[in-house]
Amino acid sequence: MWNRWTRTQPGLLAAQSDESLLPALARGDEEAFLAVYRRRQSSVFRYALHVSGDADVAAEAVQETFMALLRDASRLDPSRGTLIAWLFAVARNQVLRQLRSRNQHLSLDDDEQAEPAAAGCVLADLEQEQLSVRVREMMATLPAVYREVLVLCDMQDLSYEEVAAIAGCPTGTVRSRLHRARALLAGKLRPLVRTPS
Repeated sequence: MWNRWTRTQPGLLAAQSDESLLPALARGDEEAFLAVYRRRQSSVFRYALHVSGDADVAAEAVQETFMALLRDASRLDPSRGTLIAWLFAVARNQVLRQLRSRNQHLSLDDDEQAEPAAAGCVLADLEQEQLSVRVREMMATLPAVYREVLVLCDMQDLSYEEVAAIAGCPTGTVRSRLHRARALLAGKLRPLVRTPS
C-alpha cells in the first residue's frame, strides 16, 4: 500500500481546504495526507480524550482514524459532509470500540445518568490555569452524551448539522443536549466563580 504514495509540493497543500485535498488523498498523495494529518490530528485527539477520559484510548483512536482515512479516502464524498466531521465520527466509533473491548462502558444514549468521574500577572495566570483544570475536571463529570456535544460544538466549532451526523441523531437533539450540557456545566462551575463584593 505504501508504495503507491506520490508526492506533491507541501506549500501548495497547506492553503487548501480538507475537502479540496480529497482527490489527492484518494490518489495516495503522501503530502496531502500529511497536510490533513498535521491540521487535524490534535483536534481528533482532544475530542477522543474528552469523550473517553483516557489518553491511551485517545491516541489509539487517532491512529485508527487516520488509518481509516488512508484506506477509505477514495470513497469519501465531500457533498455528504466535511472531512473533519467524518474524522470525528470515525474517532467516536474507535473510542466506543476500544472501551467496549476493555469492558469499560461509555454510553452516548440520553437515558444514561453518569456519576461524576472526577472532581495580566503571575497570580492571575495561575488562577486562570487552575480554573481551566477545574473546568476540564467538571466536564469529565458530565454524562458522555452531553460532554460529546459540548466538545464538538463549543471546543471544535462544528455546526449542529455536523455534530448530528457524527452522533447519529437529529439536529434538534444536538441543540437540546448542548443546552443541557451548558446548564449542567454552569451549575458545577458556579461555586468556583467569585462574585465581586
